[in-house]
Amino acid sequence: MILTTGSSNAGRRLARSHTGALTSAIDAVDAACRKAGAIRLSSPSEIVELAGFFASSWLPAGPRVAIVSDSGGQGAIAADMAEVHGLRVDPVAADVRARIEALLPEAGHIDNPVDLDGAGEKDLGIYARIVGELLADDSVDAVVLSGYFGCYGENAPELLTAELAEVEELGRAAREHRKPLLVHSMSADSQAVADMWSRAVPCYRSIDTTMRVLSRAVFYSSHAGRIAEALELSGAVTPWGPGYAAARDTIVAAGVEVPRAAAVGPGEDLAEAVAAAGLTPPFVLKAGWPAHKTEVGGIALGLPDVTALEAAHTDMVGRLGEGEYIVEEMDSRDHVVEILVGGRQDENFGPIVMVGAGGTETELYGDTRLELAPVSRAEAHDMLANLKCFPLLQKWRGRPARDLEALIDVVVSVSRLIAANNAIAEVEINPVRVGETGAIAVDALVLTDPAATEDEGVREPSATDLAAHDISETVGRDISETVSTSHP
Repeated sequence: MILTTGSSNAGRRLARSHTGALTSAIDAVDAACRKAGAIRLSSPSEIVELAGFFASSWLPAGPRVAIVSDSGGQGAIAADMAEVHGLRVDPVAADVRARIEALLPEAGHIDNPVDLDGAGEKDLGIYARIVGELLADDSVDAVVLSGYFGCYGENAPELLTAELAEVEELGRAAREHRKPLLVHSMSADSQAVADMWSRAVPCYRSIDTTMRVLSRAVFYSSHAGRIAEALELSGAVTPWGPGYAAARDTIVAAGVEVPRAAAVGPGEDLAEAVAAAGLTPPFVLKAGWPAHKTEVGGIALGLPDVTALEAAHTDMVGRLGEGEYIVEEMDSRDHVVEILVGGRQDENFGPIVMVGAGGTETELYGDTRLELAPVSRAEAHDMLANLKCFPLLQKWRGRPARDLEALIDVVVSVSRLIAANNAIAEVEINPVRVGETGAIAVDALVLTDPAATEDEGVREPSATDLAAHDISETVGRDISETVSTSHP
């Protein structure tokens, strides 16, 4: 577990790329934690909450949680909190539902959350029976009991013996199924609460805390013991130069597909350049030097022929001046999704890679995911799957699925490029246009570090690169030993 606070916006204000502007210091910390299988916390109290869980319960196999509550309102709040923390509240299996319905014939809602609807007041034994059915369900990774349980003996001493007997049954069910059972109780320090902790049933006063702890346990369960892949970091691209043409050369050498193009300098004939390169319309004309072309009118799309291309070039030179212009074949495929893929050198953690919703509205959406570079194909897939726009890459509203594997290739290639080359300060492809087949980079920006010498362009894996591997082994071993030695 790592306790850290704060993030800096100063660096983002000075960033020249979307990749720099959309990432903060805390984003990099979170990426380092994911790489190492460590859990980032923001307060000392969270350390205590989570340490208590690890010292007394089992790790969940996944994010699927079943909720049992004393009332419909409490259950709805618990379900909301679960989803806020990235947990899944799926319907229970049909056979389990039937058994719960037999136990709660008068209940109004039994399809997760399960609403006891006052049944606990009539028979305390219902808690363990319902929880036991849910723990036995293979489609449930953890159970959360939310509400009044833990308060019966505190508020009505004649019920204490029965409540403690029920605590024992809850602990037995958790041990039998080796799944986490967490309780959100209105009591903070009753005898029943103390007994739950001693019987591998963590108990918290807040439902938000309960779901947050379970969510972080799910994270650790999916990341613990990961060992960084030994990825080849060779592949320097030299010499680098300013402008879009050099950026294209850089990403092509890294294995990224781009449209066919021709560079046109001052005084060169556009028609001859297009013919020599074998380009077919429609064309795109780009000024080769602005970092953000749309903001200065440095791009013209959908030019149907050479005549229109020449007119756009004359207009652009009149506004922006002479310089290198790039003519590309326009990607006119249907059902294309635009994604940003970038990387930069972080002052604390070294090379990082980012994906996000692409296009001119990238900063407006702020839909991004960051990891330490390089990343494996599995990590690249996880990055994309965590984007809000990820459903657009799948069969969204009857549209065909996009070529996710081709996009993953781009992410992995960019991650290796930034990790292998110290002289690249930032690289950004925005957008990568992902169609039914193929992913094509139609704009790119590569910023170099003036302080990096040509000899420093390629580097071997350093202590910074390998830190995640070392931290993963240490954190994983320490927490695993704590959990395994403290289980009943």
